[in-house]
Amino acid sequence: MDAARTDATQPTRRALREQERAAEAIAMTASEARAVERVTVVEGAATLYVSRRALREAATRVARDLSVTIAEPTYTAPIITVDAPSLGNGGEAVPGVRPARPLAPRVIRRASIAPPPQPKPGRGRRVAQKLSAGGALLFIGSLVVVTSLPAQAVQPGAGIDPEVAQIHDDAQTLDSVSAESTTYFARDDVTVNDQMAVARMSAGERAAYQAVADGEPVGRSYTGDPAFPQVWSMLKTGFVQTPFPTMDQVALSSQFGYRPGGFHGGSDLTPGLGTEIRPIANGVVSAVWQGNNPGGGGYAVFIDHNIDGEFVQSWYAHMMPGTINVEVGQVVDITDVVGQVGSSGRSTGPHLHLELKNADYVSFDPMLWLQTREMNLEHR
Repeated sequence: MDAARTDATQPTRRALREQERAAEAIAMTASEARAVERVTVVEGAATLYVSRRALREAATRVARDLSVTIAEPTYTAPIITVDAPSLGNGGEAVPGVRPARPLAPRVIRRASIAPPPQPKPGRGRRVAQKLSAGGALLFIGSLVVVTSLPAQAVQPGAGIDPEVAQIHDDAQTLDSVSAESTTYFARDDVTVNDQMAVARMSAGERAAYQAVADGEPVGRSYTGDPAFPQVWSMLKTGFVQTPFPTMDQVALSSQFGYRPGGFHGGSDLTPGLGTEIRPIANGVVSAVWQGNNPGGGGYAVFIDHNIDGEFVQSWYAHMMPGTINVEVGQVVDITDVVGQVGSSGRSTGPHLHLELKNADYVSFDPMLWLQTREMNLEHR
């Protein structure tokens, strides 16, 4: 009995939790009261809240007092305009929808009824039918042959009709051209457009141009103007080629543009040591450097070209010593050999540095320029 009475007097866990909550509420209220005592409220100032709970309660009261007005809907359905000029309405009307076609009626085919068997003709009758058919074919064939032959084919043996003999006054012949062991027949009304053959200079043309160049004083080669302006104006051409026109492909070790160490003003071609170099077009030599090119090109040659009236100067640098075959003032043809690929000057291996300059004396991409000229770079 004493133990039971003792347990009944002890508070339960629920009672303990309620006591703790009441104590926390009292403490919070006391803390808020102390905070209020420390705050001085100025008339007309905004309301101050000393706790988050008071702030939430005030916000809830303000929200409840707010008047809510539902605005009228402002959405307007868009008007879609279809422009269909291909339908003939020019966009002024929306194309209509074609009505569905009615289903086609189903056709049920009936099985055909085989005709009754015919009696087979006798053997003699079959032989007679074959003979008559063969005779008819022979008759028709003879008519076709007779009507298709020309008149002179059925002339009498005495000779040819004089009217037929006068159709062609002169005898017709076809000349033959022998080339090695093969015979070809040539016609005088067929022409072949060979741009490379047209671009080549004959011996007489080269001599005339060279005479003009020999009578001109040597100009400077670093100005963007022709060193020999008179003969340069006479060497106008539209044909250009690579420095290695007999090769199908040539590897590039360095392209035009920026690279480690600075700007590279040309393209480095590596066809192999000793490969012959030809000019990109007809022109006149404006400078020759025997290993002393100031730009580090070693053995180099500059050639001035008149490409469709525009000034273009081509550089051929790092050539093999002792292989330069041209001199300043010499008129060169696309078939001439300027020199051979080497590794002279500031070079790390055998290659040709091909650089092109315009009238402003600015370098431009030689490979891209050759491609834009739409030249045939294959083997000739």
